[in-house]
Amino acid sequence: MNFFTKKEIIYKEQTGKEAWLSAKQALADAGIEYSSGITDKESPVGGCGAKLDIRNFGPRGKIDRKLYYIEVAVKDAETAKNILKQALS
Repeated sequence: MNFFTKKEIIYKEQTGKEAWLSAKQALADAGIEYSSGITDKESPVGGCGAKLDIRNFGPRGKIDRKLYYIEVAVKDAETAKNILKQALS
């Protein structure tokens, strides 16, 4: 996707990596160009220089706090949203 293309975020969820990967695959299969990424939803908890978060040591292990997003060109946004509705439902 061109650097100067106006983009719109069509997918922004904290549902997990699997749903994000399937959304990306659906867009790729349809031939729509996109850019995607992962960012932290919340800043790390720290105290005394330690970056340990007590919530990571529960019975289910480390919590996924990543925010997964996909953005497409504004001209392709409506088509991409319809593709994701069908693919993720």
